[in-house]
Amino acid sequence: MSAMPLPTPSEPGSKRPYKGRGLATVGVLALGGVVLAMSLITRAISGDADENPDKRMSGAGDGSAVSLAVGDCFTSSQHNEVHSAVPVSCSRPHDGEVFATVPLTGSSGADDVLAKQSYHQCSDRLTDYVMDDWSLPHTTGINYYYPTRGVQQSGNRTTACFTADTNGRTTGSVRLQETSLAADQLAFLRLELASARVFKAYPHLGGTAANRAWAARTAAALDHEADGLEAAHWSAGARPKVTVYSGELRRSAELWRKAVAARSDNGYWAHSDDAWNRPSYKYQRDVRKALGLASDLPATSFGPPF
Repeated sequence: MSAMPLPTPSEPGSKRPYKGRGLATVGVLALGGVVLAMSLITRAISGDADENPDKRMSGAGDGSAVSLAVGDCFTSSQHNEVHSAVPVSCSRPHDGEVFATVPLTGSSGADDVLAKQSYHQCSDRLTDYVMDDWSLPHTTGINYYYPTRGVQQSGNRTTACFTADTNGRTTGSVRLQETSLAADQLAFLRLELASARVFKAYPHLGGTAANRAWAARTAAALDHEADGLEAAHWSAGARPKVTVYSGELRRSAELWRKAVAARSDNGYWAHSDDAWNRPSYKYQRDVRKALGLASDLPATSFGPPF
């Protein structure tokens, strides 16, 4: 993830009509007692949310999907309506790689509630695993398993978040280890991720008060990233690009502060529209090129540019 992720999928009840690119969503299945909701990259093309599934297929499976752990790669199979997942080495062809497991909150076991929770929690955690989602192939999708009511009754209320390739089985891990990065690359990505974590807490269905509070945190995070960029030591080739990018982050932070300071709700939303549009991806891409990082816009990011 970066400090400027791609547009988030539009969501019923959200205040901002997001625009995005990516693949349409796929259906909902049951895998080893876990509902599989294939939310591939974004809902932007389909305009429909698979976080509100209207059908669950029955499935007993072997239960292995319930016990998948972070870092597990697996193959999935189907016999009639029974689906199962089998962990395999990531060096072998596999259907998915688990990048997070997250607990479900609340007492509701309704499919739409569980799918909505799973969708947001998984999309918020990808970069904790891969660190730089710009390095992922554009065929990578974000998917999740969440427990059926029967599994929940046994005490398991955990969602498994995983990546999958839309072209089919793949080999190798999507995980980016810090040891594989140069010092300046790692410094830049850490600053970007710190901002992104604040940004990803966007209150999708929150009112103006919640959005103001989030905007204030976002402005502070952007200034903090700019401080870090200006304090770090960069190569001669990267320094000018970093300086320009830092200035753009500060201008973006100021726009968010203007939105926070607006006297009316309408004023907040008007100012926030200006803030959403800055800065351009160009500045971030220029820094990445100078540092030797992937510079093609990621296909799996969530959240509008800022």
